[in-house]
Amino acid sequence: MRKLLVVGFIVAACASAEPLTPAERHKAMQHLEKTRAAFLASIKGLSADQWGFKPAPEVWSVAEVAEHITVSEATILELVQKKVLAAPADPATQGKDDQVLNMVPDRTERFKAPEFLQPKARWTQAELPGQFTAMRNQTMEFVRATQEDLRGHAAPHPVLKALDAYQWVLLLSAHSQRHTSQIEEVKAHANFPKGSTSATLTPAERDKAISHLEKSRATFLAAIRGLSAEQWKFKPAPEVWSVGEVAEHITLSEGSLMDLIEHKVMKAPPDPELAAKRPNDDDLIKRIEDRTRKGQAPEFLQPKANWTLASLPGEFGTRRARTLQFVRTTQENLRGLGVGVQPGAPPMDAYQYVLLITAHTLRHTAQIEEVKANAHFPKK
Repeated sequence: MRKLLVVGFIVAACASAEPLTPAERHKAMQHLEKTRAAFLASIKGLSADQWGFKPAPEVWSVAEVAEHITVSEATILELVQKKVLAAPADPATQGKDDQVLNMVPDRTERFKAPEFLQPKARWTQAELPGQFTAMRNQTMEFVRATQEDLRGHAAPHPVLKALDAYQWVLLLSAHSQRHTSQIEEVKAHANFPKGSTSATLTPAERDKAISHLEKSRATFLAAIRGLSAEQWKFKPAPEVWSVGEVAEHITLSEGSLMDLIEHKVMKAPPDPELAAKRPNDDDLIKRIEDRTRKGQAPEFLQPKANWTLASLPGEFGTRRARTLQFVRTTQENLRGLGVGVQPGAPPMDAYQYVLLITAHTLRHTAQIEEVKANAHFPKK
């Protein structure tokens, strides 16, 4: 629908050479955290009907606004890093921080988003929160760590005119605040659908899955933390996976299983007899974690050195965040949808596929500990 940002640049003059002050860094981080929480809360727990509801044909739905926020997050950060920081300073930026934070969220004036920031159904309802979170994490890490002189580079905004790189970061955060208000406007519409009528997870089921996911995430990341490159690559035998290979398999499987849940299990027709045919939850977890039963991973889940020792924890963290966000927010009937994991095996419901993800992580984290316990595992 409408938006305040269009990308365009004119180079200006002047320069300084100071990184952000602690107060500036804290102010930006605090605002980014606040607007992240507000946006994710605004889209949490919506049914599919609520997600896609349009108050009028020309008005964006919650889904479309949320996609616009997410696309803009990455676009503005890239703009700051590749364009604004390559431009010189402009003295006209002085004293405009609060102007950005006050004017951008104000929806009394509307603007049309450029074509490349228009929603195009890039992500599903289940995928979008994780996509946004990953992009916002990149923004916050940039602000947290940068030693660039954000005050010494500037580029013009079509409405606010000259903004320095720090003010563009504030604009990014305020932009999500602006459109979170737009989401709340859609939700306040008189015809906004009531909550989903399908059976959702019980609080106990949701808490159990989240607790297990958080536990297995912490256990896995602790198992690979602080390893040297030699330890990461050590193979007890030619046919035995290294820590790095096991960790890659865990990470590949995380994304693959979530894709399976969203694109196959959740699209299966409801099975009224599923409850009688599926395995017991706790029995399933125990069976997956049991390493006395071995099997060969399919080719697409075989490690192929996709990530380095430095990059893999972040990749896994992004994928696990997607899984957790799905469990926290879904209003779908995960107990009523299911498919067989392999021919002839009893079907598992969608909730049990989530339990499989976290049990699979613990299974292979135990495999990592077996490699580390090898008598020839390198010392630091």
